Amino acid sequence: MTSRSLIRRGLAVSLSGLALGAVIFCAPDATADPAPQNVSQAKAQVEKLQQEAEATDQQYLALQQKLSKSQTELKQKQADLKKQSAKVVAMRQQVSKVALAQFQNRSLDTRTRLFLTRDATGFLNQIATVEKVSQNQNVTLQDYQVEQANLGDLQRSTEADVATLTEDKKKLKQLRTAADDKVNQAQQVLDKLSAEERQRIAAEQKRQADEAQKAADAATTTAADAGTTATRGGNATSRSSNNTSNNADPAAATSGSSGAAAPAASGKGAQVVAFAKAQIGKPYVFGATGPGSYDCSGLTLAAWKSVGVQLDRTSQAQFGDGVSVSRDQLQPGDLVFFYGSSPSHVGIYVGGGTIIHAPRPGQSVEYTKMSYMPFSGARRPG
Repeated sequence: MTSRSLIRRGLAVSLSGLALGAVIFCAPDATADPAPQNVSQAKAQVEKLQQEAEATDQQYLALQQKLSKSQTELKQKQADLKKQSAKVVAMRQQVSKVALAQFQNRSLDTRTRLFLTRDATGFLNQIATVEKVSQNQNVTLQDYQVEQANLGDLQRSTEADVATLTEDKKKLKQLRTAADDKVNQAQQVLDKLSAEERQRIAAEQKRQADEAQKAADAATTTAADAGTTATRGGNATSRSSNNTSNNADPAAATSGSSGAAAPAASGKGAQVVAFAKAQIGKPYVFGATGPGSYDCSGLTLAAWKSVGVQLDRTSQAQFGDGVSVSRDQLQPGDLVFFYGSSPSHVGIYVGGGTIIHAPRPGQSVEYTKMSYMPFSGARRPG
């Protein structure tokens, strides 16, 4: 187990999942924040540092994917370069022969040789053949020049790719260091808290997670009851409609984020939610896609893969998967994104304004309310 994994496991023990605060993601900064003055400040600071670590993890994964693709393309380009080099070498031998032949035949021009020959007809036939050979020689020279230029372009392109790969590897190392620094800083903040203070934070987190689960369960039950009532038809449907209009805002009854009933989960969305529920309690681990641990986009990737839908790897890339869904039209199974226009976090909508997600370093897969984080948008895969 890596030192980073040990530190993150320590975070999980010391703070069994903080409630996600509505903190805005800031770019990773090697400078630690000022020491907290109380438990509330410590909690907010740890949440901020852990969120930044997770965001950096997502950047790392995106760059890692790019690097892997670039390395594959470079190998193919290097193989093409080798073939092109061999081709140019072979053509150079032909060009050498052409150059020698042209040099040997350049001493007398055609009119002089015609004047000196005794067999004019035979000579003219020979000239026609020579002219054809000359044309072929010129084509050979032109082809050689084209292929040599192609070789030069390929060499320059390969050299540029190697330079880019080298730079990307440096960036990859910097991102890894930045994420680890955030985790270490969060641990340092926790180390300053007493056992009693940590217990208070853990108890608050548990209370919020329980509330989120209850909200999701209530929305699911309400949606299921509404679906059953709708199938009865006649007076039952009419009574249900009247009750809704008398006691609640009709728009809220179908609102995905109001905490009221969400549309009943069905099809792939229901299976995705069922998969996510089965992962509750499994730890957040950087780069993990299951089955024993996950990062945020690893959980969503695995959940939708279980129903035959392939998502991109990172939260930023998944923000382009499927179709866009407005907040008031959310359905169970939809992907919900947080923290900016290039979102660093993603979860799975389950109803009642709640999601299941792999929060961040030091925590485990859990329910949480969408209102705890700045909403960026939602997508419906499949």
